[in-house]
Parts: sequence; C-alpha cells; structure tokens
Amino acid sequence: MTEPMFDASALQFVGQTAEEVRTRLSVELDRLEAQLRGRQADWNTTQPGRDWSPAQEAEHVLKIDNSIVPIMRLLLSDKPLRPMPQVPGQLKDGKRQAPDFTLPSETGLSFAALETEWAEHRRTLEETAARVEPTPGRTFWHQFLGELDALDWLRMITVHLRAHRKLLEASAAA
Repeated sequence: MTEPMFDASALQFVGQTAEEVRTRLSVELDRLEAQLRGRQADWNTTQPGRDWSPAQEAEHVLKIDNSIVPIMRLLLSDKPLRPMPQVPGQLKDGKRQAPDFTLPSETGLSFAALETEWAEHRRTLEETAARVEPTPGRTFWHQFLGELDALDWLRMITVHLRAHRKLLEASAAA
C-alpha cells in the first residue's frame, strides 16, 4: 500500500460530524461565491503571487468538486469498489499540484457563466452532501491524503473551497 504524504486528520477542523461539515460547506460556498462575484474587474488577470486568474480559480474549483461528487456517491452506494491505482500526488516547491484533469483552461470560466455554473455546481454538491455520512470500510484513494471515506471527501472539498477563497482574498489585498 502506498503511504499518503499528509495526514487526513488535518481535515477534521471543518467538522467532526457530517452535519457540522455540511454547515461549514455551505459557509465556504457562500464565502467563495461572494469573493468570486466581487472580482469582475480583475476576473481574467493573473493574481499577484499566483499562476491563475480568478476565472481560472473558479474553473479549477468546479472541476475538482465535480470530480469528487461521483466518488462520494459511489462510497455511499452498495456498488462494489474496484481496486484503484494509488498514485501519489506531485509537489512543486513544497506545494501540492492539482491533477492535470483539474487544471483550468487558459481563459478559465467566463464571468457570464459564473452564475449558472456556480448555481448548478452548488446544487449538485449540496444534494450529495445532504446524504453524506461516514462510510467505514468504503474508501477511495486521494493522491495526497490516502484512503478517504465519504465524510472525509466532503471535508476535503470544504477545505479546498476555503483554501482557494483565502488565496483569492490574499490576492485582492495585494
């Protein structure tokens, strides 16, 4: 078995129970959405100290979350779990690198598409989150955190939303 690079218990600060994590998820979705809506003036501008614009941050978050929802649904189902390759993630200058399939396009999400795409993303995510409970014995590999159950995947999404919000807040203040 491949050893994870980071300890998944670091995700626990967003909530111990499924209800606590769902509440925090909603808060982080609200906060990130507000940050994104306030960035129209520099939507396509690469941010200070970052490689991405707010448009690209938004597109990346949508790609990550939309790739995790099916994982949580699988873990919550009775469908058999197949063994998956346990490929560790890549670090660059000590920073975790997103998998290629989650990288944003050159232009990112258009500001005009933000409202509809964010609303659909949020609806799907919160509908799935409403069903999430711990799934002991039913886990799926995360490239940095190792085997995560459905609740830990929800924690991971919440932490990821928070991280990108904080990056956007820092770049707006720069």
